Amino acid sequence: MRPGFRMTIGDEPGGVARAAAAFAGFAEAHALPDAVRRSLQIALDELLRNAVAYGSPGPAGGEVTVEVALDPDRVTATVTDNGRPFDPFGVAAPDTTLGVEERRIGGLGIHLVREMMDEVSYQRRGDRNVVTLVKSLAEGSP
Repeated sequence: MRPGFRMTIGDEPGGVARAAAAFAGFAEAHALPDAVRRSLQIALDELLRNAVAYGSPGPAGGEVTVEVALDPDRVTATVTDNGRPFDPFGVAAPDTTLGVEERRIGGLGIHLVREMMDEVSYQRRGDRNVVTLVKSLAEGSP
């Protein structure tokens, strides 16, 4: 069985901090390289905050699950939420050649996620958004 963890948070902001702490503990326990740990921490923070802030399906509240699995050559993180359908990778990347004042608000965090991860994907499974991130443990990966 490969090492990993799974946790579910509600749509309250404190859940993001709990998930970040859980990932930090996992990364330390398994001696993940610092660059891999930082990239995944930033990506998970962005995706979890977006799901909590924008994805809530209504007054019943949202539910976001993060799963992380460690393989010999990579770390895979999956974020699943019950929010409205939204493919974060289907949105065009922001034009980073424009000045801050000229640029449209939003999209920069997802752009960073794309750039930091080796693989990203989105699926809609039933009533759930499923985002998968893969980060190589090899030196020289993005």
